[in-house]
Amino acid sequence: MAVVRLLDDPRSTSGEWVDAVRSWLDGRVRKVARRARGARWETVLALPGVTVDWAGAQVRALLPTPTDAVPPEIGKLQVAGLDLTPGEPSLPAPGRLPLALTPLVAMSPLKSAVQAAHAAQFARTTMSPAELVRWRSTGFEVRLVRPDAATWNQLLATARVTIHDGGFTEVAPGTLTAIALWDAVWAE
Repeated sequence: MAVVRLLDDPRSTSGEWVDAVRSWLDGRVRKVARRARGARWETVLALPGVTVDWAGAQVRALLPTPTDAVPPEIGKLQVAGLDLTPGEPSLPAPGRLPLALTPLVAMSPLKSAVQAAHAAQFARTTMSPAELVRWRSTGFEVRLVRPDAATWNQLLATARVTIHDGGFTEVAPGTLTAIALWDAVWAE
């Protein structure tokens, strides 16, 4: 949600973030997830970006930078070591975009978040204008789906967006990690 809200933000479409966002979108799109709390989170909030509060958690998508120009405040943040207990899946709702993560490859919670963000981002660019308007009306809500292997294969047959990882971290290059679904599933 945060990545799509950042891309849809007027500062990204016609404001002061246009050049940075366009440069990122025109190149190889990479995302890095880090975690912060306390004073470090307050520092992150001061950087240009968009914050989403959802189900008791906060996430912030920051203005894209080249990977060799990550702000030092971000470079200090923890990349690994986050273990989360699986929660209850969010319920289907009209306009809430279902994203599914592969059950075939183990990914850390931060890696999973990045793959879901990729799927949401590419769904945004794949949708028709009417679909995008509908999704925008929800605030770009998403619904994470964690299918078993058989369901994953069924969902793959109707996926309009598939994400194959670049292989920089955790999984082999080309690994299918996430999909975005809409159409009939979206209306649930």
